[in-house]
Amino acid sequence: DWQTDIDVVVFEGERPCVDANNKLGSFVISGVERARAGEPKVDVTFALDANGILSVTAKDQVTDAEARATIKAEKGRLSAEDIDRMIDDAEKYRAQDEELAEKTAYRTALEEALYTAQSKAGESTSAEDNDGTAAELENLMDWLELDSDTATLDDMKGRARLLEDKFGLIVTP
Repeated sequence: DWQTDIDVVVFEGERPCVDANNKLGSFVISGVERARAGEPKVDVTFALDANGILSVTAKDQVTDAEARATIKAEKGRLSAEDIDRMIDDAEKYRAQDEELAEKTAYRTALEEALYTAQSKAGESTSAEDNDGTAAELENLMDWLELDSDTATLDDMKGRARLLEDKFGLIVTP
């Protein structure tokens, strides 16, 4: 939260999870407006020329801060065999990848709803209501940060029902 720099990492591959893809390079865009995690709006543009050189530009929509990177074809790129293997793996693991994508989207929506609930709880005027609510929200945030990676989608939906019942917040990815 409240960072002014953003790491931009460029990968090639067919899978939605970066650990199954090939890292091509990275760079940092500095001078981004301070904001909570996930709030900065950065446009990233990719341009591939005829020689296989990839140019990547990242630009903050608010401050116009900009950074660029050039990735040349001869370094760190995959062979034709590696690309074929990655395409095969993408097909083989499609169902798992779709499930992971759904779970990740739901986790993000749950986190946003949790921040909204914390904000609403902070505005509450009743001190005794706020104490129990704050502790409950803190426990949910701890669960989200520590245990959500191993949780099932149904576990997350159960936690979302708590937010819905207590705060009227509907979690939808």
